[in-house]
Amino acid sequence: MLDTEFKYLASHSEELLRLYGGKFLIISGEQVTGAFDTMEEALQSTGEKHGLKNVLIRRPSDLQIEFSAPALTLGLLSADSSQSNNSTHKEP
Repeated sequence: MLDTEFKYLASHSEELLRLYGGKFLIISGEQVTGAFDTMEEALQSTGEKHGLKNVLIRRPSDLQIEFSAPALTLGLLSADSSQSNNSTHKEP
């Protein structure tokens, strides 16, 4: 699902970044069908233009972001908030 859109975004990322900067893009197939300043605007337009059809909404600049968390990878920390340490939280 959305393989075509992800491939299009990846292969055209530099061009899309140059043309649209940090805007949220609506990508359907191999076509940008909208560019918006906020996710809310993009979502509203997607509903109006595409209805229930699957589309990709993404900023080309997000492809530039890399995240590494060795402590999570090695299991030293948990991203599961239900396992948080309650020893610092005192009940009233």
